[in-house]
Amino acid sequence: MRHQVTVNAYHPDGTVCPPDHRFTTGNRPLAEDCTGRNRFVATCACGTWTGTPSSTKGYAAEMGRRHRTAAAR
Repeated sequence: MRHQVTVNAYHPDGTVCPPDHRFTTGNRPLAEDCTGRNRFVATCACGTWTGTPSSTKGYAAEMGRRHRTAAAR
């Protein structure tokens, strides 16, 4: 089984923040219709794992790496 992890950003209302929404280095949205990113969630293609919501993309990605490592054992 292949373990491919993706990290998605979510708006405060729970909708997915599309990757084409650009942000400043201070994490302010540049798209007029974007309300900002509230949380990041890593999900695995295996269908059995979804990480806990995180306030940073880096931490969500790290949880995905840990899942892949544990699944490879």
